[in-house]
Amino acid sequence: MRLNKAVLIQPPFVQLNSPYPAPYYLASFLESRFNVATTVIDHSIGLFHKIFCRVGLELIFEDASQPQSLEKLTVNKNAAAIAERFLSEKNLWLSSIDRLVAFLRGKDAELGHFLALANGCFPGGPRTDAFLSERGGEVAPEEAKLLATKLLSDIADFITCTLDFNFALVRYSQTLEGSLAANMRDFADVKKSLDGYIMKTFYRPMLEEEWERLEKVFNLSGSKSETFLLGLTIPFPGCLSGALVCAESAKKRFGSAVRTIAGGGYVNTELRFMQTSGLKHYFDHVSFDRGYSTLAAIIEGETDETADYTISANKAIDDEAARTIFPDYSAVDFSRYLYPADDANPMHRLWSDGHWLKAYLAHGCYWQSCAFCDVTLDYIKSFIPVDVPSLFAHLCKQAETTGVRGIHFVDEAAPPSSLMEFALLNRNAGLPLNFWGNIRFEKHFTPDAAALLASGGLTGVSAGLEVATAQGFKRLGKGIDLKSAVRACAAFKESGILTHAYLIYGYWDQDEQEIVDSAEVLRQLFAFKLLDSAFWHKFVLTRHSRIYAEKQRGKHPGLKITDDPDIRAAENIFALNDLSFKGEKRFDKYSSPLEKLLAAWMAGDTETPVTEMFPFKMPEPSVPPNLVEGLLNDYIADKEAEKTAEPKEEEGGIVNSRNALFLGSIPRTVQKKGNYYLRWRWRLEERELKTAGAAAAKEIAALLESASLGKGLAVEQFYSTLEKIAGKEDAKTAWELMRKSGLVVCRFLQ
Repeated sequence: MRLNKAVLIQPPFVQLNSPYPAPYYLASFLESRFNVATTVIDHSIGLFHKIFCRVGLELIFEDASQPQSLEKLTVNKNAAAIAERFLSEKNLWLSSIDRLVAFLRGKDAELGHFLALANGCFPGGPRTDAFLSERGGEVAPEEAKLLATKLLSDIADFITCTLDFNFALVRYSQTLEGSLAANMRDFADVKKSLDGYIMKTFYRPMLEEEWERLEKVFNLSGSKSETFLLGLTIPFPGCLSGALVCAESAKKRFGSAVRTIAGGGYVNTELRFMQTSGLKHYFDHVSFDRGYSTLAAIIEGETDETADYTISANKAIDDEAARTIFPDYSAVDFSRYLYPADDANPMHRLWSDGHWLKAYLAHGCYWQSCAFCDVTLDYIKSFIPVDVPSLFAHLCKQAETTGVRGIHFVDEAAPPSSLMEFALLNRNAGLPLNFWGNIRFEKHFTPDAAALLASGGLTGVSAGLEVATAQGFKRLGKGIDLKSAVRACAAFKESGILTHAYLIYGYWDQDEQEIVDSAEVLRQLFAFKLLDSAFWHKFVLTRHSRIYAEKQRGKHPGLKITDDPDIRAAENIFALNDLSFKGEKRFDKYSSPLEKLLAAWMAGDTETPVTEMFPFKMPEPSVPPNLVEGLLNDYIADKEAEKTAEPKEEEGGIVNSRNALFLGSIPRTVQKKGNYYLRWRWRLEERELKTAGAAAAKEIAALLESASLGKGLAVEQFYSTLEKIAGKEDAKTAWELMRKSGLVVCRFLQ
């Protein structure tokens, strides 16, 4: 039987500022290819609003003040004192929560001025106290959003502390611990989380309301002759409990009239080795990888509820959809989402402080070789770039419909050529969009490429440095070195683009010297303002990584995997991706010092020696204290040499047949003291070129205007025209000035 209706749900909890993209991609696929009536519902933001409102907090305060709730806190005096404070400020929380949430939704802007007074008329908590203490109690109006976010986090902590230890603002039951090792999750432990306070008190009643609403507006029924598909995406472990509760509730309500399927990042990585049958009570199927072909098989009736639990993917369908399907956010009410500001750091704020239309420029990764990455899985190994002009046109229409003009590219690593093409299209269209996303700090991001990207709307980039040492880059197969990373970061920063780096520590063969050397390199990168922010996390060995594949082939004898094969064979195991290895716990002590180092660097303190942040003895860095400075000086020298060099013909014509593109303002002719000059603005400064006369000025201005359109002009064409106008000697001088004043030469414009 062919299904003709689908409900796609994002379970709680994910980010509060924007919808997660997966269901919107899948909805576009179902509607455009199969004419399936599809509705997408974000239960993450929906449940948030159920909790964080006056009615929700009234219930929370009532339950938190019950003797059984308070009794749990007696073993922790600090938690008891915090809870007592919140309960004493109950009325303040109840009277302020609705305005607080409205303010973080971009409404009630006047509240920001009141919040900035910090005069005790609002409640507070440990996070708020620390924030105010750092500022001596003085909060500027522009910092009000930061203060509001701290307040929201404080009340969330109160809920976690008193009623539901699984709860957090953007996840639920993120870490499931039971009788087995933490990376081998017993499904019985998962089931316990389904009866947590938030699930039981808020989410289950919300689901009953949801099903009733859908029965009316989407014409769902409990008749098997009108079976519909319920798809749940589980991108992170913190969404698993909500997905299970949602599926269970739907099956109870609709019985055999609903077919449930789960997919997403967590399913792709964690559940491929699932051996428990417990999940089948909730999901009729699980979908690995992209999900398009598995949905197609169900919709077309190629499989039914009695078929295999996992449906084999059809690569041809998935590949074609990856290239041509774009997410449709036109029905999303973005006013429901927040603008939380987790941090004052401008790069950190990109993740949360903004509504973003999320999309990808390419499925998979074009590098596919990093040792720690899941290179054996489709989401990494199958690299499929999309048609950039089609994506750009689609996102422009989406922006017009939704009013959201920010784009977050969620690629594993956006291809430089695709980014530059998107930037060029956006620039030529008058900058209807601005965008940011993840990349690799590689050699293709030259000063000219960065200038084009900035002029085309690129706001910030994030990329992995992992272990920022020569040995680390080589061992991990990053395909970059510190030289290329420094040059890419310098190019981005010169163009006003924010930069963020990911770091990893705790590899099985890592010693303290490498950890401190990596920290020292990072300190130097911050010291020269090549990075705006960074994040360190501990290495996790996964079954889908290149390291594990190599281990299976007899490599890495020093890596001792400690998984018990008897436990892996147990019937109740359902998540078997992360692997334990001998010695991994010895790296736990580095977590706090490394985090403190990052906090200090992002606050501007880069002078303190890295070893002083460690409460235990560490070796002194072995990298030269001027390592980054030397690489940066080389970059500057090479950049200057390239800017001053005139194009030279080689066999086959001008080098690489590159294009010259002018990014400055429209040149204008100025006469002073009998001489004629061309003037234009570039990077907030006035630039001036002396010409041979009025006619020459007019012709050069026309040449620059031609080079500012579309993809610009071929370098050979541009330079030969310039020589005809100005003569060989003056052309050389003009070329040098132009190259320093907005004329870029790019390789990706053919």
